[in-house]
Amino acid sequence: MFSLDVRDVPSLTAGEQKQIWDLWEANMRSLVESSSFGWNPKKKRKELFHRNARFILVYDGDRAAQNGGTDRPIAFSMFRFERDQGEDLLYCYELQVSQAFRRSGLGHFLVDKLTEIGKHYGMSKIMLTVLKGNIDARRFYSKAGFELDPTSPEYESPSEELEELSDNGDEEATYDYEILSKVLR
Repeated sequence: MFSLDVRDVPSLTAGEQKQIWDLWEANMRSLVESSSFGWNPKKKRKELFHRNARFILVYDGDRAAQNGGTDRPIAFSMFRFERDQGEDLLYCYELQVSQAFRRSGLGHFLVDKLTEIGKHYGMSKIMLTVLKGNIDARRFYSKAGFELDPTSPEYESPSEELEELSDNGDEEATYDYEILSKVLR
């Protein structure tokens, strides 16, 4: 049994912010260190705890009950409502599940909740950024219905693919991340 809490940043205590940070760091530090984003805790904390950020926090209900409801989150999603290129969207900045609870359905549960929230508020899609080196996450998002978004740096429309056939061999920049989206309407 799991319990759920939806919170904004001002309602999080310093202790809760530390728990969220600890889960993010445990899951992502090694991936981010070797990426083009690099390890920059100050910048990441600013993004993670931005005043417009919203969190869906998931707790293991049995343990939370035993500890008076003060247990650490076992999973979370951080999202914001954004407007980009004329579209209202829900941008999922983070979706993190504790190692011990992976493959339990919590990731899909969080995507379902994000989908419900996005539809409720009239968003056209959910967007997110995923590191190419995070193979498990890329596989998960594909199964959850996410596709490469046209705003992703390496997205190619069908007309661009035809142009590529007659390409003169110029080297293009490569990126270590993708922007994915899931259409809501």
